[in-house]
Amino acid sequence: MINSVNKKLTENLSSLLKSVIFFTSILVFTFSCSDQKNEKDERIIIGIESDVQTINPMYAFSYAEGNLIDLLFMKPAIERWNDSTGMIEFQPMLAEKWEWNDDHDMLRLYLRKDVFWSDSVPITADDIVYTFDVYSDPKVESRFFGQFKNFYALDDSQIDIKKTFKVISPTILEVYFRKDGDPSLLDINLEIIPKHIWSKYKKEDLPQAQANFEPITSGPFKLIKWEREALISLSIDSSSFLYNPDNIKEIIFKIVPDYKLRITQLKTGTIDIVDNIKSEDIDELKLVEKLNVISLRGRDYDYIGWNHIDPQEFQKYRIIPNKLFSSSNIRKALTYAINRQEIVETYLDGFGELCKGPVSPMFKSFYDSGLQTDDYNPQRAKEILKENGWEDKNGDGLLEKGKVEFSFDLYINTGNPRRNYVATIVKNNLKAVGIEANIQMLEMGAFVERLMKRDYAAWIAGWTIPIPIDLNPYWNSNKELGFLNFSSYQNKEKDEILYQLQQGISEQEKIELYKKLQSIFYEDEPVTFLYWFDNIIVYNKRISKINFSMLGLVKNAWEWRVD
Repeated sequence: MINSVNKKLTENLSSLLKSVIFFTSILVFTFSCSDQKNEKDERIIIGIESDVQTINPMYAFSYAEGNLIDLLFMKPAIERWNDSTGMIEFQPMLAEKWEWNDDHDMLRLYLRKDVFWSDSVPITADDIVYTFDVYSDPKVESRFFGQFKNFYALDDSQIDIKKTFKVISPTILEVYFRKDGDPSLLDINLEIIPKHIWSKYKKEDLPQAQANFEPITSGPFKLIKWEREALISLSIDSSSFLYNPDNIKEIIFKIVPDYKLRITQLKTGTIDIVDNIKSEDIDELKLVEKLNVISLRGRDYDYIGWNHIDPQEFQKYRIIPNKLFSSSNIRKALTYAINRQEIVETYLDGFGELCKGPVSPMFKSFYDSGLQTDDYNPQRAKEILKENGWEDKNGDGLLEKGKVEFSFDLYINTGNPRRNYVATIVKNNLKAVGIEANIQMLEMGAFVERLMKRDYAAWIAGWTIPIPIDLNPYWNSNKELGFLNFSSYQNKEKDEILYQLQQGISEQEKIELYKKLQSIFYEDEPVTFLYWFDNIIVYNKRISKINFSMLGLVKNAWEWRVD
């Protein structure tokens, strides 16, 4: 009897234990799945091509580094692009407000009192003063060096700190600009760095400092993990005044060098955002229900460079006009001979537009929308060439002038399918009018190195237009001011306009000068401007409140939300 009771009790306990284990398993499984789901739902993964070299605003040269800096370091103001006006608008960030004096040569910043570095040290006006002292010091070799034309400067171009800044209190700072300058909030709106960290180093030691890799930051996100060649993880800073508990909690920059693999992971949901998508992939990506496709137009263009001087003689320190490209008439004929519209319609698939000059249509006030376009006209190209003495007298299909044949090498960098395609179109188009272009491909590093030496007669490259617009580095005839003027384009009237645009002139005067400048470029045809091309972005529909900007991929990403 006792054995029977014990047996029954054992069975009941066993049954109860199984029930407890069963329900416990369900609870564990449920909470485990819930935890995993919540963790994934609050995280956004961005696919990028390569790792960054630094997370330091001083040396953040690359596109990916710029995206990280946007999220990790605050500026005095938030920048937002207004498409309707083609201008930047500002909202308070590190500074809660700012005031200009009547002469517009002094700016007073009122900093927030609730902003801190990631090590809990308050951010003060001294950090701003120190930041500009470092950024402008030639010993530091910052990416900002030489960009402070509206500030009082010393002989070595470093900002004259004593003359420029006046600290009223830890949260009030006055900034004094040159009387003959044209200052704006953009002059002071750079990423601020922590003085208490960087002042420990000698300025010449900053590029190698350990703080480059273990940054003390101030932005809405904090650096959590940096696995080289794998990922960079940022977590929202819940103590930041920008924090919203309903928005995303984490952004991961996942390094996937292979473009096709990035696309595959985008389709499967392993990656949420990829930009710089090729136009030929758009139709396939649009079929994926969970993906959205958008494009940002305005800042990037490709061009064919024609060297106005002989590159071989230049290497011997002699300036001699190029036998093929020194004439604006010939450069105009080359543009007529190239079917740029075909490139826009076929390769870009409508994600771009013809480029008329170096001023982007995004700058609506400055852009001359009525400027004439040199449409594809091979017959007109032949006429101009003949008028300038280029004829095929021996019947071999190649134009010549005296003993000079119209034949040259056209250089492009490897790893860029778009430019490879364009070079083929250019080669075929020019052949049709009697010109021989031999395509030469170089690895990117070698291509840029020779380009900087002015070693090419002709090449295909591209630029991203800076904001605010500044054409001096690309087009000034002065070798120091126009250090990117690889064509050696000379024009006194153009240089005078570029000089005037750097002075304190009215907005209306700037508009008139920029439009006049575009007319000069149209007449001189210093290069063949090809097309503005879009940055095509594809992202997962689970992300909402997302507003991509041509100012940067992750601008204001702390406002994003996952549905």
